[in-house]
Amino acid sequence: MKRFALLIGGALLCTFVAAATDQPKYEVYLGYQYLRNNTFNDRFLNEDLGVFQDFNSGFDMHGGVGEFIYNANHWASFVVNAGSVNKGNFGIGTLNLGVSDTTAFVYGGPRFYYRRHHKGVLGLTPFGEILFGGAFRHLSTQVTAVTVAGTPTVPIATPLGILFPGPLTVVDAELKRTDNAFSMKVGGGLDWTFGKHFGFRPIQVDYVLTRFPGILTGVTENRNSVAASAGFLFTWGAR
Repeated sequence: MKRFALLIGGALLCTFVAAATDQPKYEVYLGYQYLRNNTFNDRFLNEDLGVFQDFNSGFDMHGGVGEFIYNANHWASFVVNAGSVNKGNFGIGTLNLGVSDTTAFVYGGPRFYYRRHHKGVLGLTPFGEILFGGAFRHLSTQVTAVTVAGTPTVPIATPLGILFPGPLTVVDAELKRTDNAFSMKVGGGLDWTFGKHFGFRPIQVDYVLTRFPGILTGVTENRNSVAASAGFLFTWGAR
């Protein structure tokens, strides 16, 4: 009987130790990311009236996201988040601009988990976060133009063709613009750990604030978008 009691006590001790240490110290998340890029309160010039008019529009962007997560304890973590999304050809309202938009994001900040006895809720661990950082937008479009009469003819070859093609010549060119802006991400999601070193995040949804200049006006305003992602977790360094 004494041996049986010692065996039960040892088993319970091992269970408590496992429960105390199954929270990983480090995590890496890799996933797919969707962004609804909203251009609320943007403006365009109504040439007939000679005034700027407001309009609401938006477009879908797709890409990837990655995170490094340091778990300070069973409920608080510090997150470094980076990702990018792309839209190959977008328009505003019914106006097709023929512009490609690639936007990258970098964030850092706290994340807070709800873990009951280190096991989450029904095997899922809810979390909320507020992250601060920057967004980097690259816009580009292809144009066809005719060189002016005074363009010299100089046969300097480049990967895109002759540098100076000569006067009154039809050429194809790419116009580019890069903007950097403050950005903030606020939201939450659910994590499911199904192994010692692996897990899955079925859903994460965030409000995304950026302060990019308007594409048509150049006026810097708040841009309110929504991001969603899903992907896999890789964990190590159990506490």
